Amino acid sequence: MGDKTSLSRPLRVTLMHGRPRSSAGFATVLALLVCAATLVVSGCGGTKPSKAQTIELYSQKLREAVSSNVHEEGRRAQLFLVVDRVESLHLLFSQETVEFVESYRKLNADYDSTRPAFDQLFADYNAKRIKARNEALDLHFQLASLATVSEWNAIGKAETKLYEEANAVGPTGESTK
Repeated sequence: MGDKTSLSRPLRVTLMHGRPRSSAGFATVLALLVCAATLVVSGCGGTKPSKAQTIELYSQKLREAVSSNVHEEGRRAQLFLVVDRVESLHLLFSQETVEFVESYRKLNADYDSTRPAFDQLFADYNAKRIKARNEALDLHFQLASLATVSEWNAIGKAETKLYEEANAVGPTGESTK
């Protein structure tokens, strides 16, 4: 006798709305529709923004929080200068991190790399990290001192969001979430 998966076996056909329809054909069409929908939905998101684009986007949101909450021109101008420095600091430290990762990869690829070479690489990066941390704290307190208590709610949230989003994107652009 024939094999159970033989193609010579007739397919089940059901009538739906007066027209014959193959159940195997319907399953195939349904599977293709699900695959197509999955591809369309996953493609709709586009490419994720780079670390620099993320920093620029959320720095702009911080500027908008300043602009819409601080009505005194002099303080608003000072706050914008601080926001510019915050953005520059993020971009600089992001680039320093990319350079550290590249240097680490090169060093790690060389089997003969010495412990002192790794120690120096990490010491140099750690010094840059500490310097950036100190500057970030200084800038945070400059923002806070220039804003009033009522203005700080929106500005502080926007500053926090900048740090969160910038840190959610890895040094080379991949998401860490």
